[in-house]
Order: sequence, then C-alpha cells, then structure tokens
Amino acid sequence: MSLPSNISFFMSRLQGVSVSHFKIFPETNQTADANKIIRFSLPSNSLVNLKSLRMAFSAGMTSNGGRLPNKIDSLISRISIFCGGVLIANNFDNYHVLRHAKDALCGSKNDAATSHPEIVRRKSYHNGLGADNAVLSAANAAEDYRASANKSGSNDQFVIDFWESFLGTVEPSIVDLGLLPQLTVEITLAENNVCPCVENVNLSTTGANNFCNVNAASPIYQLTNINMQVEVLGLSSSVLDSIIQQRLSSVGYLSLPFKNYFSFQNLHTGNTKINVNSASLDRLWITYRSSTYANKGAPHAVPGYKLAGAVTAIGGDGATAGQIGDAPAALANIAQDIGRPTYDVGGTAGLNNNCEKYISKYFQFSHLPTGADAAAKLLTETDFVLQVNGASIPAYKLNPSEFYALSKNSVDHYDVNHSLTMNQYLDSYFVQCMRFCMPDSDFGRLASGLDTRSVAANITLETKNLDNPVVNIFAEVTSELRAGVGRAIEVVQ
Repeated sequence: MSLPSNISFFMSRLQGVSVSHFKIFPETNQTADANKIIRFSLPSNSLVNLKSLRMAFSAGMTSNGGRLPNKIDSLISRISIFCGGVLIANNFDNYHVLRHAKDALCGSKNDAATSHPEIVRRKSYHNGLGADNAVLSAANAAEDYRASANKSGSNDQFVIDFWESFLGTVEPSIVDLGLLPQLTVEITLAENNVCPCVENVNLSTTGANNFCNVNAASPIYQLTNINMQVEVLGLSSSVLDSIIQQRLSSVGYLSLPFKNYFSFQNLHTGNTKINVNSASLDRLWITYRSSTYANKGAPHAVPGYKLAGAVTAIGGDGATAGQIGDAPAALANIAQDIGRPTYDVGGTAGLNNNCEKYISKYFQFSHLPTGADAAAKLLTETDFVLQVNGASIPAYKLNPSEFYALSKNSVDHYDVNHSLTMNQYLDSYFVQCMRFCMPDSDFGRLASGLDTRSVAANITLETKNLDNPVVNIFAEVTSELRAGVGRAIEVVQ
C-alpha cells in the first residue's frame, strides 16, 4: 500500500550536483537589424537545461516616433534548431504571431522588468525615462535602449526566457548534449513593421496629433549587445550514464518528445485548406488579421481602456504647464488630461481597465464580419466550422462566442485572471483553438493526437460572412527526437 504524498514523510537526495551558467555570443554579429539571422552554438558534451536558455540584448528604434512592440519576443519571426546540420524542429514562419495567439488565451509569459509587455507612450517603465529627459522628450523621439549610442546607458537589456517549440517543450528539459551532434539555435528577426510608429505622445482622440496616429517615418529597430546565457549542470555520480546505456542497449535510442508547429497563412475568402502529416496532431491555433496588418501603422488602442476625456485642473484656464515640486504660484493654471476608460468612467471592477492599453497593429487579431458600415457589421452573423477529411469537428457550426468557449476548453492553461471582455476579444484578441488530443496530455508526455501518417489530414476552415481576413493556422503536433548510439539521430514527426 502506498500513501498519498500529502501524508507521506519522505525525502529524496541527489548528491554531487553542480550548477554553472555560461554566456555565449552569436556566431554572427552582436548587432542585428530586421530580417537578420542570429546563430548560437550550444556547449557540446554538457548537461544543459534547455528550458532555461535566456537570450539577452539591448533594443531600440532608430526612426522618429518608433516604439518597440508589446512583448519583446515579437521581434522573432522564426526559430530553427539544427543538430549536426540537420533540422530537427520545424522552422515555421510567424513565430511571433503564435506567441501572441497563445498568450491571448493562456495569459502572458512576459514580465515588466525584462520583457516589454506594454507599448511605451510617453514615459518608459523600463528605465523611468520619458517626457522630461533625453529618450522620449520630443513627440517624434524614438524609444531607444541600445548598447551603442544609448542615451540611458548600456545596462538596459531585455531578456527572452520563454520559448515555444523544441527549446521550451522538450522532455526531459535537461539533456546531455554529448549524446547529440552539435546543437545550433538559429533565430530570424522580424520585419520592421511589427513596430508601431506614432505621430505624438498625447493621448488618443485629443486632436489631430496623438499617439494613435501614424508617423510619416517608417519604423526601424535594431538589436545590440546580443548574447545567450546557458545553465549547465554536473553530476558526480555515473548513475545517469548507466541509465542511458541501459536504455540504449534495450531499446536502441533515447526518446525526446517535443512540440512542433506547422504554419499556414492565407487570404481567407470563405475557406482555407491545409494538409498535416503527423503521428500526433494535437491542436490547431487560428488567428484572423486585417489584410493590411503588415502596413506601417500606429498602435491600436484596446477597447475599454483609457483614452482622452478626463481633465484635472487647478484654477485659471490651464494655459500654464507645471511640474511636481514647482512653487504654488506656478501651479495656479494647470490642466492635465489623464484620460478615461471607454467602458465606465473610473474603470470597471474586475477588468482592471483604469489604465492605458495598446497593441501593435501587426498583432491585432480581429473578428472581421462583412458589412457596409460599422453598424451593419455588428448585426452580421458569422459562423465557423472545421472539416477534417470530410467530417465536421464539431458536428455543428459555431458562432464566435461558442468557439471562444470551445477554445478555453482546448488549452491546458487557460488564464482565468486574464481579464478579457467579449468586446476586447472580438476587437483585439480573436484567437481560436481546437484540441484533438487528451486533456493534460502534455504533462505526461502522452502523444494522443490524431495520427495522420497513413492518411494525411485534409483540414478545411469554413466560415460565413467574414470580410476576407488574413488567416494564420498553426498545427501543433507532438514530435519525437530519437538519439541513438554514436550520436545518430532520427526525428519522428
């Protein structure tokens, strides 16, 4: 009889463990611009914790009015993993779109200290600089934290420490790279238009010049001081080596399962067809964007949050500006537009919307029904259905609310604290997910999705009354890297 862990008294001990951290530099240049490739070679013959890989860099805009996008990993469009020159993880396009899509349903993995989760309007929360200093002093100043020519010093670095695909999902995450050929990480940066460009730093709707008006200059970003930090572990005993040898002797290979993704993009005119061949098709992630998503644009204000409209004043006509610490005489004529939420003045309890919220136009996922005008679109009924080899999944058509409820049921980590109204979901976070595997199968390394190797899955997304959006579909599959004797490898998709 075994007792449950919450009433059992036990402790395990593993002695002789050493933990070290190393900084490695790219094989390419430490400075990179849009669409450039950054390549790292991980330490060979080392016990490496792949989930702890951290890419650090300084970033900045070199164009007037430029702002870095929300979520700093928006600057990555593709990640490729090579093992001895062999591609083992699919180098799918639109990695940054997948990251935004998953965060819309599962909650953000970005912290404010290093990951730039919000777009800066007037004053940076990264280094505290803003309207009254060198960084964002003028309406057309560019947000700049680069190591070279950096106005605020070279210590303002961003960090990407959460990864999709092989690096973030391989199990076990601690891998002896001595069993594999040289492991190389190749990162392709996104195009410049993932960054918004603004005309002024004033709140939106304050007039002709405001934050949500696009600047004439095209956005241009740059990364400097690029490096990657790696956690390397050591064991003084040979127990792990013995277990590995026994496994290789009995089975012939070591199994390293991980999540792989196939990406599809199409101008959707009623149906979009894809084909997936995999041993375990687990989920489909679907996003909808305007056909002009890649055009240069200003930030998009998420509905419900603050725009202009609430003014505080201290006497007079508000013609005189003032600063904290000024003498009372200088504060006699102050008017400050602090903005007001677009739902209820003062904000709505539970929604935390008494603040500003902007997203990049490039990552605005929207429900786009047909209609001659906005009022007509609100009355337009839309529906969605997936056809898999001719069978409807589910067996009925879904409206946006029903598909949203199904999407929440399709993810293992839906963030219940992620305040999201239906209005905000349809306007800015319109992401759908369909699960084909067992719930919580990811935790037990269980490949339970559709096996489409003998008969490839012909999948069709059918919709009614959508205004020809650009649809991105990501097929999430469980793949397996098999490491054999003599560093032989095989990938089972």
